[in-house]
Amino acid sequence: MILKSKLLFFFLVLKLALSISFILPASGYGKNTRIIIATEHWPPFRILDDSSRSGFRGIDIDIAAKLSEALGISIEIQHHPWARALEQIRNGQADMITGVAYDKEREGFMYYIPISYCSVHPVFYAQKGKGRLIQSYKDLYGPSVGFSINSVYFEPFNSDSQIKKTGLSTEDQLLQVLALGRIDVIIGTDPNISYEVTRLGYRDVLEPTIYQPSENTELFIAISRKSQTMALAKDIEQTIRRFINNGTIDRIISAYR
Repeated sequence: MILKSKLLFFFLVLKLALSISFILPASGYGKNTRIIIATEHWPPFRILDDSSRSGFRGIDIDIAAKLSEALGISIEIQHHPWARALEQIRNGQADMITGVAYDKEREGFMYYIPISYCSVHPVFYAQKGKGRLIQSYKDLYGPSVGFSINSVYFEPFNSDSQIKKTGLSTEDQLLQVLALGRIDVIIGTDPNISYEVTRLGYRDVLEPTIYQPSENTELFIAISRKSQTMALAKDIEQTIRRFINNGTIDRIISAYR
């Protein structure tokens, strides 16, 4: 009876030890640990590239590769529309997302690594010769203004219901409808939208408006609160801080300018 009790105690301790080892931080992870990053095409941060093993290249992809190397983990990049990527983070189907702006509602289902690794700023574009028509924020009342759904820009624009807004899925689509004259003004983020204007050959067709917001949008890496990757949050934060301090992130960003 005593022997049976000792064996039962041994197996209970062993089971507890195994469960604890499963939630250890980075030092308990290895190459068999796979973190899924859900993301979409958003150059120069994430650029679709069939020649790449992950299907992407760009600033965020290079940072993810550095994280993988530093923490000794495997990272898989999955391509989804942005709304779908956010939903996968919400329900725990994906572990991590990059290049995401802070949003109070999103914080309910994603944990923001508490240090920004880069920032972008909002910019308005119009057809060539019409940029002078938007000289201040109040000039946005009246024309139709295109924006990318599921994107966060700046206040008061985000919550301003008096502006006639038209939401589209991507900045590519915004630029295309603007070039065709189907919308008057669009908002995007730089350096992303400038990259797309050049790539799509719109330099002679579109121009920035005179009015440009002064606000910057900080970009973060975030983890699904339903993901076991939450156990790595502190290690990821420390690694990102090290990358910022030693110039790794600056070098990565500079390569895409």
